[in-house]
Amino acid sequence: MRPKKEPTGELEASRIPEPIAVTGATGFIGRRLVGRLLKDGYRVVALALPSDPTPIEWANTSVVVRRVDVTKRGDVVDGLAGTQFVFHLAALVSDWGTAAEHERVTVRGTENVLTEAAVRGQRTLLVSSIAAYGDRLSRENCDEDTEPGAPLGPYSASKLAQETIARKLEGERGLKVTIVRPANVFGPGSGPWVDELCRQLQAGNPTLVAGGNFAAGLVYVDNVVDVMVRASERIGAVGRTYNANDESGVTWERYVGELAKLIGSKPPRSVPRLVAMASAHLFEATYRLLHRKRRPSVTREALNLCRGALRIPVDRARRELGYEPLVSFEQGMVAVAEYLRRSGLAKGNA
Repeated sequence: MRPKKEPTGELEASRIPEPIAVTGATGFIGRRLVGRLLKDGYRVVALALPSDPTPIEWANTSVVVRRVDVTKRGDVVDGLAGTQFVFHLAALVSDWGTAAEHERVTVRGTENVLTEAAVRGQRTLLVSSIAAYGDRLSRENCDEDTEPGAPLGPYSASKLAQETIARKLEGERGLKVTIVRPANVFGPGSGPWVDELCRQLQAGNPTLVAGGNFAAGLVYVDNVVDVMVRASERIGAVGRTYNANDESGVTWERYVGELAKLIGSKPPRSVPRLVAMASAHLFEATYRLLHRKRRPSVTREALNLCRGALRIPVDRARRELGYEPLVSFEQGMVAVAEYLRRSGLAKGNA
């Protein structure tokens, strides 16, 4: 069998088949995706856990909400009924937790959703992460054909497992799947790169590694969504993988420094790489020994994403999807500032 010929230019676009199912619809990226799909005139079926509150912005819209736990195959079968396309975002998004928790939610949940999509012949877009590159991050240029490195913990291991499941089902069951790997996603409501960073800044903990004067690999949430939608509107993107990154060159030093100013905290502190890695190993070992559920202030997973320059090219998305970032870093920070003001975290509102 001849290998699939790679596209040489922008792929032809068409409407995504409807209704569109979105797992993890109430999450940080999921909510922005639903908003974008509604804006583009699509019919959306939002799959969310029974305990998830319905976002206020969905009131008086056409969104159909179905309460689904992706770890339960029966829920998935019911949740995808009548839909024509699947965006799969549901996962345990955390650099902490046990391997068993990540396996149950992210890995087995993905297996349930993608298997059902294969049975139904539905096209699917899987949202993975640059964490799937493992320890190759910050050590080399990570384009979409880069072989995965060693995982740094259960989160990166689960993202790699998701992709393995997708490609296995593609080969064995004919799953029509596209994979998107977002870089470090920031924006209003970003758990790790806004909320958690602000908590660490307020606590006076170090938030930079080796000064942080290197590319942070930041991507604004709406730019990630744009890559996802563009890939889904192109049948030629089936079988392809795309990085999602702003390639703005913004450093951690600049980004965290601006967050510190917004919340009125002291300038960010830095620690040497070796000290950061030793601390992460010590904290993780101690927390696991004591069975603590709260994450340590530093983990190996987090450090892997911010200990050195991230080179995550988006040449493929530009060439095949016509992607260019919709929102600049400066525009994104205006939105983050407003979010922090509404949350009572911005300077003068605490």
